[in-house]
Amino acid sequence: MDNNPGGDNIRVGDITGSYGVAVGRNASAHASGNIVAGARVDPEQLRVALERVYDTLDTAGLPREETRSAQTSAGNAIEAAKAGESGLEAVVENVKRMGQTLREANVVVGEGSNLWQQLKELAAVLAPLAGGAAAVAAWFGFPLQ
Repeated sequence: MDNNPGGDNIRVGDITGSYGVAVGRNASAHASGNIVAGARVDPEQLRVALERVYDTLDTAGLPREETRSAQTSAGNAIEAAKAGESGLEAVVENVKRMGQTLREANVVVGEGSNLWQQLKELAAVLAPLAGGAAAVAAWFGFPLQ
């Protein structure tokens, strides 16, 4: 029995792990969030990378208030990382907030600087969650090749 004579016949393959899927004529989907579906990170490696960034912020030459704000975001990300998978979205949000603080303070992360090295390592660890290390680096306003 055909419930929709003359209508569209749409078949969809396996969409496991997909995010924001829309199927059909004039269909649309809006997806929000930060975590890439199915992404995995090593929680210990993430925590270590975050702690190194936290420590490096002390010697990055930032104004006092920006250092405090960036370290607060880093500290919150470290605590969220300790929660494992359930804390990953909070990690990403806090790392973004840290990047925003640095950008708003007009901090230029110089290539080869200690801060650049630590952020580059953090970007590599967070890459699976954010769609790549370059995406993480962009939160801090520096390109990765």
